[in-house]
Amino acid sequence: MRNLKLLRTLEFRDIQAPGKPQCFSLRGEQGTVLIGSEHGLVEVDAVTREVSDGCIVGIQDLLDHESVCVATASGDVILFTTGTPMNFLKCLSRLECVGNVAIGISVMNWNPDQELVLFATGQQTLIMMTKDFEPIMEERIHQDDFSEGNYSFVCNIL
Repeated sequence: MRNLKLLRTLEFRDIQAPGKPQCFSLRGEQGTVLIGSEHGLVEVDAVTREVSDGCIVGIQDLLDHESVCVATASGDVILFTTGTPMNFLKCLSRLECVGNVAIGISVMNWNPDQELVLFATGQQTLIMMTKDFEPIMEERIHQDDFSEGNYSFVCNIL
């Protein structure tokens, strides 16, 4: 540990976010910080200090993954590994952003056996994925070519 050098520090005292910060996670590839509070999640761009809405639109306890899946309005799908009680530093390593929908997420819903998840996006599309977040299907909610001659399907995973 003696060979480590501090390259940069950031201070976020002036960020206007709802609630008192409870935990955070760094997203190195995106250059952002996720900050969790009692009101939800916000994502802060480390350079521009722009705050993205992180309102939680869905949450599901996943027994097979031993984790909790959280979807935010800004499009993040986050897994939080559950298990034994932990301290703050261990909490940071248990957060994993498994995906992001750039146009945002309106709704997340899992089927009862937790094999499939369905997301409704901000641009009126449905995205169906497996429990390991492999995409199966993506369709627009409002079909332009809806008629008697064109096939359509109704998917109910509730």
